[in-house]
Amino acid sequence: MKRLFIYTFLLITLWGSNSFSEDLPKINLNKSFINFITKENSWRTNIQSSLTTENKKIYLVKEIRAETLGEHPFSHHGRYEFLGITENDKIHLIRTSSTDGMKKNIQSNSSLRNKKNIVESNVNFLNFEEVHEILSSGKIKKIYSEIEYEYEGIKYNLIAKCDYINYNTDKNGTKYFQPIMGYVPFVHKNQIRYGYVALYISEKKKGHLEFILNEKTSIFNVDPGQNVIKLYTKKILNTLLFFYKKNDFTKVISIKESKINFFSYI
Repeated sequence: MKRLFIYTFLLITLWGSNSFSEDLPKINLNKSFINFITKENSWRTNIQSSLTTENKKIYLVKEIRAETLGEHPFSHHGRYEFLGITENDKIHLIRTSSTDGMKKNIQSNSSLRNKKNIVESNVNFLNFEEVHEILSSGKIKKIYSEIEYEYEGIKYNLIAKCDYINYNTDKNGTKYFQPIMGYVPFVHKNQIRYGYVALYISEKKKGHLEFILNEKTSIFNVDPGQNVIKLYTKKILNTLLFFYKKNDFTKVISIKESKINFFSYI
């Protein structure tokens, strides 16, 4: 009886509510892609994750390394990561090196055209026990997630692949799993950002929905608990190198309330 109560509680509180469009097809991340088009060179890339609001559809595509067209693709002088995010008709291009002197990474590109090829498919929703069974049994079945949350007064719906999931192996302990997904798009202070998202889920409770976003930070990490000489040396160097920044995932956004559904495509 207790187990039935817990299971019912999870269905109601953790696995979504009527706000999820359970009876509607969802974007198929295995089949959807975007063509980016210029006069001389165009490219096609898969959609990795989608973020929607009442009036916006945001798609984040596969990241790659800087390349040049020709016999030696990686002879490009740049050593940066490149990816694109579309926001309705806008295109945001992101180039991130390990370190650089640029003020920001995300840039809008109005001269670039794009053609979205969105495929929608019906899905099978997976409850807590079904997800855990897939993970612990080694079944060959891909898992996807749909997350609803509210941030800065706006309601969001995020769909992403669950390519990496932690889960318990102690059969006598609490059943849990924690997916971490990324890259995913995120809107912070009305600006497009990107990073990773993670959420802890167990039989009895659900943790905060947390995002860790890419941002520019000082070159040297400063830890108050480290050696005093190293601490102040790093602080001085960061001050002297104020114009030079490191690209890293350091900005944490924690959201207490969220709803999540797991599913597989039919």
